[in-house]
Amino acid sequence: PLPDSESIAASLSRLQHLVETCHAYVESVTSGKVKGDPQIGRYLADTLSVVPHFSKPEFERLFNESVQDVMMVTYLSNLLRTQVALAEKLGTSQLPIM
Repeated sequence: PLPDSESIAASLSRLQHLVETCHAYVESVTSGKVKGDPQIGRYLADTLSVVPHFSKPEFERLFNESVQDVMMVTYLSNLLRTQVALAEKLGTSQLPIM
């Protein structure tokens, strides 16, 4: 599995590509280069209507809180893994961890 930072980067990269594709389609329809498909238009409108609207500072705050949560869980799981490995090496795996 990819580390969280790499999977977030890959997800954001894919999202950016999809948004650019949608933007190019909408631009070609509005400029008259391509005839618009009402079904695609409704799909895009429905998709955009469920996207929450955040101000930039609010989005950054929510994103940073989420990243901090992921980092804390990663830290705690690594700490537990280290403690278990240490207990195994010391031969105290039968003793309670805490």
